[in-house]
Amino acid sequence: MKATGTRNPIVLGVALIAFGIGLPFIFTSRFSQHILIMVLLYALLGEAWNIMTGYAGLVSVGQAAFFGVGAYVSSFAFVTWGVNPWLGMLLSGLVCAAFGVAVGFPVSRLRGRYFAIGTIALGQTIKIIFENWEYVGAARGLMLPLVPEGLLNFQFHTSKAPYYYIALALLAGVVVLMYLIEGSKLGYYFKAIRENEDVAAGMGVDKTVYKLIAIALSAFITGIGGTFLAQYSLYVEPEYVFNHLISVTIALIAVFGGTGNIAGPILGALILVPISELTRAWLGAGGKGIDLMIYGAFIVVICVFEPEGLVGIIRRVGRSARGGEKRGVPVWRNL
Repeated sequence: MKATGTRNPIVLGVALIAFGIGLPFIFTSRFSQHILIMVLLYALLGEAWNIMTGYAGLVSVGQAAFFGVGAYVSSFAFVTWGVNPWLGMLLSGLVCAAFGVAVGFPVSRLRGRYFAIGTIALGQTIKIIFENWEYVGAARGLMLPLVPEGLLNFQFHTSKAPYYYIALALLAGVVVLMYLIEGSKLGYYFKAIRENEDVAAGMGVDKTVYKLIAIALSAFITGIGGTFLAQYSLYVEPEYVFNHLISVTIALIAVFGGTGNIAGPILGALILVPISELTRAWLGAGGKGIDLMIYGAFIVVICVFEPEGLVGIIRRVGRSARGGEKRGVPVWRNL
C-alpha cells in the first residue's frame, strides 16, 4: 500500500511534466503562455506550502512574507551589486530559509489556529517594514534594469517560452524533492508531528527541530518562487510581492487539490489559476475579486463533498474502478 501511495503521485507528476514540455507549441500566444507560467509558479508555491502544512501540520497563511523577501533579495543584489540572478535566486532561498528559522523558532510552540494567526501577523509586519524601508525603495519598490536576453541573464524579452521552461524545471526539481521526502524518515517525522506532536515527541521525535526544518524547506522554495516572479516581471514593490492575497491563493490552491500529497497542489493550480487569469482578462477591473469568489465556491464544494480535495476524488474513483468499493454502492455516491 505504501509503495503504491508514494508511486502514483510521482508518476502523475512525471506524466504532467512530459506533457507540459509540448504545451508552449500548442498555446503560442503570449497571454496563454503567461497563464501556463502562473500555473507552474503557483504549483511550485503550493508544494512549498504543502511541506509546512500538508506534511508537518503547521497551517501557514503568511507565505507572502517568504515570497516577498525572496523577490527583494535577488532584485536588490542585482540592482545594487550586479549579482547574477541565478546566484541571487540561490541567495534568496538561503536567506528565506534562515529567515524562516529565525521567525519560526518563537512561533513553533504555537498550534493550530494560533500558529496561523502568527503567520498572518508575520506577513503584514514584513510588508509594512518594506513599505517604509527607503534603502530598498520603500513603497516605490525596485525596477530591475534591462539586460541582453538569455539564460545566463535570466531575462527574455521576445518570448515567454523560456520562462515557462525554467518554471517547469523548478517545479520538476521540487517534485523530486517532495518524492524523496515522502519516502524518507524526515517525511514520516513530519507526518507524525502533524497527526499528534505530543505522541511524536514521546516517540523521540524532536518536534521543534523538525518543525523548523519544514519551515526552512518551505521558505527556501517560496523564496525561489519570489525570485522567479521578480525576474519575470522585472519589478518588485511591497504591495505586489507581499500582498496577503498571495498567501490566501497559495493555501486555497493546495487545499483544493489536496494536501499531504505531491499531486494536490499541481492539480489545484491547473484548475484555479486559469480561472483566475481568465476572469481577470474577461471582466477587467469590474470583475476584481470574482476569481476569489469562484475560488471560495470551489473550496466550499470540496470541503463538503471531499475534504481530501481533487486527489481524494481521483482516489475514490480509482478504487471504485478497481472494484475496491462495496458492492451495490454506485460510484456517484462516493463523489
